[in-house]
Amino acid sequence: MKIASLAEKMARYNHRRLFVVVGEGVEPAERAAHLLKEIKKFIDIRDVLYIAEFPREKKDDEERYSRFTSIFGTVERLPYARAKEVLGKTYDALVLDAFNNFPARDIGITVETVRGPGVVIFLMPPLEEWTRTKLFFHAQYVVTPPYTVEECGNIYQRRIVKKFSLPGIYLVGQEVVGREPRVRARRRRRIKMPKESMLPEKIFRLALTQDQVEVINSLEGVLQEGKAYVLLADRGRGKSAALGLFLAGLGGVLQEKKRVVITAPSPSNVQELFKFLRRGAEELGIKFSKKRVGKLRISYREPLDAIRERADLMVVDEAAGIYVSILRELLDNAPSFIFSTTSHGYEGTGRLFQYRFLPLLQERFDVTLLRMEEPIRYGEGDPVERWLYETFLLDAEPAKITKRDREVVKQGKLVFKKEDRERLFLQDEKRLREFIGIYVFAHYRNNPRDIAILADAPNQNAFSVSVGDKVVASLQVAEEGGLTEEYINRMLEGEIVFGNIIPDIFLKYYGLRGFARKKGLRIVRIATHPELQGMGIGSFALKRLEEYALENGYSWTGAGFGASYRVVRFWKRNGYVMVHVSPKRNPESGEYSTIFVKPLDQDIEKYVRMANYSARSRLITELDNYYYYMDAEVALELLSSGPRRSIPLNLSEGEVRRLERYVDGYLFYDAVSDIILKMVRWYFLSGEGPSLPQTDKMFLIEKILKKKTWREAARAFGMDASKFAKRLDKIIYRIGKYVLEELA
Repeated sequence: MKIASLAEKMARYNHRRLFVVVGEGVEPAERAAHLLKEIKKFIDIRDVLYIAEFPREKKDDEERYSRFTSIFGTVERLPYARAKEVLGKTYDALVLDAFNNFPARDIGITVETVRGPGVVIFLMPPLEEWTRTKLFFHAQYVVTPPYTVEECGNIYQRRIVKKFSLPGIYLVGQEVVGREPRVRARRRRRIKMPKESMLPEKIFRLALTQDQVEVINSLEGVLQEGKAYVLLADRGRGKSAALGLFLAGLGGVLQEKKRVVITAPSPSNVQELFKFLRRGAEELGIKFSKKRVGKLRISYREPLDAIRERADLMVVDEAAGIYVSILRELLDNAPSFIFSTTSHGYEGTGRLFQYRFLPLLQERFDVTLLRMEEPIRYGEGDPVERWLYETFLLDAEPAKITKRDREVVKQGKLVFKKEDRERLFLQDEKRLREFIGIYVFAHYRNNPRDIAILADAPNQNAFSVSVGDKVVASLQVAEEGGLTEEYINRMLEGEIVFGNIIPDIFLKYYGLRGFARKKGLRIVRIATHPELQGMGIGSFALKRLEEYALENGYSWTGAGFGASYRVVRFWKRNGYVMVHVSPKRNPESGEYSTIFVKPLDQDIEKYVRMANYSARSRLITELDNYYYYMDAEVALELLSSGPRRSIPLNLSEGEVRRLERYVDGYLFYDAVSDIILKMVRWYFLSGEGPSLPQTDKMFLIEKILKKKTWREAARAFGMDASKFAKRLDKIIYRIGKYVLEELA
């Protein structure tokens, strides 16, 4: 291979190349250094990032790094653990030591920082040897007690190696082997300034593509009330930069002050936006600070904080990484919005935004869709981007569904199957893409690490439901429990034993050793094809999984998830019982994580009954504290989960007399509020008392159990406080009268 001709092609199309440099010991580092020095003769290579595991107990990574720099020169160095620090940066070359680790998510993050015509280099031992190596990744994320690292699979690494055969990827050993991609020459569109715009031309001249120019110009109408823009693009298209430049231009031309709230899954997601906001402000010569740009008062808020903020304009970056429930709440906080999101990318945040949230947005706002296709860091058709997307399934899609498929589903002709993971990941690419594509459209935040865990974890399996040869439901299932006394004792003493989530709850909260000794199946993920939801496929899958569990000696099935009304209803409908609700609200979703279990033998049934009553008791007493922000509809579903238990109300003689006076109309709420609280808690825990409509029960939760003020409780139902109080009084009267009749 002639480096000169290869470099000429890279420069012509602004494309990158991936070199897999193999050998023993420090050999790959030496070869990589000489290779990069040779490429540097033809391509400007200035900024180089070297990333490795750099484990304390092994020095080979350090030796390779030292050997590389002794030949090539000083480069920036990072361990994998700090890979996120490169977000917002760009490099001409990346050298990645894969001897001890190859963490999927970190690979995605760092490879995408390399600009064209740049170079990505992987340092590896002989590939056959590497596929048999247990990496740090396996010890950190894949292995689960009682299994050992040696029992982890090697499907993930074999898939990586298989994808090295794609065009534009070169294996470098004693010789260089690879093939060049066929590229259709496509020139980048020449940037043209808009003929009419209220924004200064200086802002448009900072844009790097015509896509950016058109997006910035299109956003001008965003301050019209009831207007929303949705910006869709793959990674590396410059959408965040375009948003920053637009806001800078807007701040420079507005005549009156406007408040802008910016939110994103994490502060790192808006680094690029604020970088170009500053650059635009400096170009215009207007004052920039973290809180102000010209006439714009700008503030960044975490999603859970943003739902309590009011603004003239709300900008939501990487919106697909924010749960739909929070996005829905944001819509009440501003008259106009900009939503920007990655269609595909290393975050794998999913397509749920487009599938489920976009229709909701279109019901309430005049929505304009904007798309960006021109890559900025590298040219269109870049082979390294193709390798990344194909290897980690970043652009996986579910199967196309026909009318015939729908009819087959209605007829119940579904096939449940335990997938052969080796065949799925290494031989049946179409089925794998359909399987993962369903998760991409589901409520899960996917990333490449999840795929690697499913491929290699010794305690995990993939199950599917099919119509013909099409996957219509995907299940990722983990075996848990079956723990030895040693592990049980360690967990009881507070040690976190990775992977055994449900046994850990039963041990740490309830001290139930018997539960941890028995094996069960935790459904890590379950999702149905987005076009076939509500047709019973998910329930069918659970029923067949439970049959599989019984046939194979498992004692329970269970799942953990964020408690939303729809999801809780699904699990309850399928016979699962709540055994735990986390007191901490998930900062990303705003939901409370909960555990549901379905017992498959009598011993587990006793444990589940005990845990359910304890969890409901805690929930009902802490709704004014830890669970204050839980939606009343969700709380009601959780409180009604599991079998009822007859419990005494235990009112004293004095309390009975006060209750009688209240029912007879001689005392008011404030004189018997303590009795009402005790009575309402008894009503929900015991299941006894008058039959009440769902809304009446939610009234009790918002006012009595959460202890809100009359005004706050009434606001939750959009009611006047006095009307709310009158209705609640009638509800309490019915419960009080029932109690007195039972005591008579």
